[in-house]
Amino acid sequence: MRIALLPFDARRPWLRSALALMVLLATPAAAEVRTGSFESPALGTRVSYVVDLPPSYDDSAQSYPVVYALHGLFEGAGFWERRGLARELSQLRSSGAVPDFLVVAVDGDNSFFVNGPSGRYEDLVTKDLIAHVESTYRVEAGPRHRALLGISMGGYAALRLAFTRPDLFAAVATHSAMLLEGPPSAAQGAGQGHMRAFHRVFGDPIDAKLWTENDPLVLARSADASTSPALFIDCGAQDRYGLARGHRTLARILDERGVPHTLELPPGDHGYDFVRGHLAPSLSFLAAALR
Repeated sequence: MRIALLPFDARRPWLRSALALMVLLATPAAAEVRTGSFESPALGTRVSYVVDLPPSYDDSAQSYPVVYALHGLFEGAGFWERRGLARELSQLRSSGAVPDFLVVAVDGDNSFFVNGPSGRYEDLVTKDLIAHVESTYRVEAGPRHRALLGISMGGYAALRLAFTRPDLFAAVATHSAMLLEGPPSAAQGAGQGHMRAFHRVFGDPIDAKLWTENDPLVLARSADASTSPALFIDCGAQDRYGLARGHRTLARILDERGVPHTLELPPGDHGYDFVRGHLAPSLSFLAAALR
C-alpha cells in the first residue's frame, strides 16, 4: 500500500487542529500531581496538601482507595513530588505493579503530627484531612479504603496512629520511622535543628509525660492483634540515627503481643535514597491490603 504524504497547508487551520487532536488522542493518560489547600478546624488555619491522581482518574467514574502520606522533619506536602516519590509511583503504575489509588500528602510542619502545645496536628490528619479528601475527590470512604504511609517523622506518627486509632486505616507502612528508645538528646546524636524541633513540640526540657503518651514503642505494648491494621516497617540497617535498633525493639514487642507485621532491615542509611529504593514493596503491601 502506498500512502501519499500531502504537503501541510498553513492556510487551513482546521487541519492543524485535527492533527493536534490526533496526537492528543494517541497520548496515553498520565498521572497528575495537584496542589490545594483546605480550612483546618483543628489548627484554625488553611493547610496545603498535594494529591497524586492516577492516570484513569479523569476518564472514568471509578472511586479509588487513598494512601495518606506523612512527610519527614523539615519537609512539607510537596515532598511527595520533590523527593521523587511521585516518579517512583508513576513507574509502578505503568508497569502494573500496583493498582490505581490516590496518594494525599498534607503539610504537617515539624509537628511530629502530635496534638500538643504547637497545635492539634494529629486531628489535622485523622479528622480534617480525611473529611476534606472524602468530600472533594472521587474516593471510597471508610477505613477499609484508607492506608497510611509515613517517612521518618511521619513514620513515627503513622505507627502512633496504627496503635491508637486502628479503626481509621486498613494498613500502615513506614520507612525509617523515628523510633527512639527514650526521649531525644544531643548526646544521642540529634543535631541542633533536630533538638529545636523536638523542643518546639515536646517542650524544653522534653516533657516526659507528653513524650511517653506519643511514643510508638510505648503504645505498641497495648496493641491489639484483633484490631491492628496490616503493618509494614522498614529501616536501613546502617541508619545514621541508630533507628534500626528501635525497629528491632518494635518488632519484638509486636511479636510478644501477637500482632502480625512485616519488618525489613536491608542495607542502607537514613534518607530519600533509601525510601525511593524501597517504595515499591511498601506501596504494594498497602495496595494488597486495600483490595
